[in-house]
Amino acid sequence: MAGKEVIAVKDWACAMSDELGRVVLTINPTEGEAIFVLMTSFQAAKMAQELRSPKLVHLSPQ
Repeated sequence: MAGKEVIAVKDWACAMSDELGRVVLTINPTEGEAIFVLMTSFQAAKMAQELRSPKLVHLSPQ
């Protein structure tokens, strides 16, 4: 299992890609290059639900 990494986020944007049928999340960290996350609409809805809860959310690559 890879080590956990925490980054400071400056801003982020989320959009639906009609060509891919996927949600694209763009994260702009305070240092380094932008990070692009491609996910299904189901995964995006699950993430949104988890972010609304007060617990800490851990994202792991698949």
